[in-house]
Amino acid sequence: MMNAFPRFFLALSFFLCGSAAAPAWSDPTDPREGLFSDDWAVIYLAGGKVGYMHSTMIRMGDEIHTRTITVMKLGRADTPIEIKTVQQTTETIAGRPKSFASKMQAATIETSTGGVIRDGRVVITTAQFGMEQKQDYEFPKSALMTWGMYRETLRRGFEPGTSYALDLYVPEMRLDGAVKATTEVGDMETFVHLGTKLRGHRLTVTMKSPIGEMTVTSWVDKLGKPIKAVMPAAGLGDLTIIASDQATALNDFVPPELFLRTTLKAHRKINRSTASRIVYRLTKKNAGAVLTGLPVTDMQRISKESDESVELVVSRRPHLFVTKNPAALSPEAQREYLGANLMINTEDPELIRLAKKAGGSETNSFALADRLRRFVTDYVTHKNLNVGFATASEVARTREGDCSEHGVLLAALGRINGLPARVAVGVAYVPVFGQASDIFGYHLWTQFYIDGRWVDFDAALRESQCSPARITFAISSLRNTGLADLSLPLLSKIGAINLEILDVEEVEIGQP
Repeated sequence: MMNAFPRFFLALSFFLCGSAAAPAWSDPTDPREGLFSDDWAVIYLAGGKVGYMHSTMIRMGDEIHTRTITVMKLGRADTPIEIKTVQQTTETIAGRPKSFASKMQAATIETSTGGVIRDGRVVITTAQFGMEQKQDYEFPKSALMTWGMYRETLRRGFEPGTSYALDLYVPEMRLDGAVKATTEVGDMETFVHLGTKLRGHRLTVTMKSPIGEMTVTSWVDKLGKPIKAVMPAAGLGDLTIIASDQATALNDFVPPELFLRTTLKAHRKINRSTASRIVYRLTKKNAGAVLTGLPVTDMQRISKESDESVELVVSRRPHLFVTKNPAALSPEAQREYLGANLMINTEDPELIRLAKKAGGSETNSFALADRLRRFVTDYVTHKNLNVGFATASEVARTREGDCSEHGVLLAALGRINGLPARVAVGVAYVPVFGQASDIFGYHLWTQFYIDGRWVDFDAALRESQCSPARITFAISSLRNTGLADLSLPLLSKIGAINLEILDVEEVEIGQP
């Protein structure tokens, strides 16, 4: 099952570095030369310590250089993984962004992303396996990054009732524009951590992107010195970051198991091979759940919807149906769903080689998509949870991963063979996983645009004519949506909703 948490935490650490890990005792208009901030913090989730953060700020002449190292150990069933990220920004003393870089190490694979802002544009370069890929966007004039956000936070002050909005550039959440961050300043509050009474101003910041939003609450002292930051993670409890000394931050820890906490009970068995139509009801368990705005797809339609619940009908769709006048994709949409992006490098020679091998000489779109799906199912030989969210280029070389790796590789091979492709994220039925049975786990699969409709293909679950034992929460081309952003529709539902199966229709349908 998909796990986008590592990338999500990378975005969160970027945000917290600017909002709650900055040196309020330094003059934001003229900080001293050299290192003027050196902060450590501990990260807690699901009742245990999952990692630490180390943030520094250095003045070099007229530039401020920030750096945040985040190390986490996350339990995924019986396969804990360690993720290390390093994020850096270079900004002017006045707070204008000049460049940024991030590096992520998960298992044995390292991916780096950097950006240079110049003349109103940002050029983003991603490097992996010795290859580089570039994307160019207009840079929003008002957007701030780490140092600029900190300066503006201090300028606005901490008077209770203060409210303001800032445009932030957070590449892990959005590549092609700013993320709107609204801050509400609350009262001074007291809380206890590890037996020590702490007191700080409450700041509630909500960041909104095209695909979802994220709220972080932090506490700072009267000078802005960081104390604590909390983000609700639905069924996983609160993700909490507490300022600490270096020794406390570096103490070893045992990662809590996360995957089984994110599943939904089906309360009945489902035969994926014979189910043709399933009616679901999703109901809120707590206020943090978001059920509105679920996508309507070729398989999925919404029959009833309210703030508290939604009913969906998901149907298996035959491949033999062909529209008389299929709607053609616009030139812009073709560029989006056929072109290269940071996750799907269609110019990678290894991906091109695999795409030609997998597609062969097939010209029928449905048959081609089926060939590609079968190829990817067999090609990913190390089916495990060791990888967070690999690029297609990475999967082509390691042949390792779970559903997200299958889905991204299949999308890449489809695009190279001329099939417009995107990914869908949601939940899918799993009869047995570890000690659990009859559950819906968080999942990612592929959709190809064929004969005027987006058709589902699932390489991880070996399905070309997909079972309705799945629910789609979001869809993405992966072009402009950051990987953390793609996880937001999942995070708003983890442990926060109940699933009911209202009806199942079964018809024997063979795979093509």
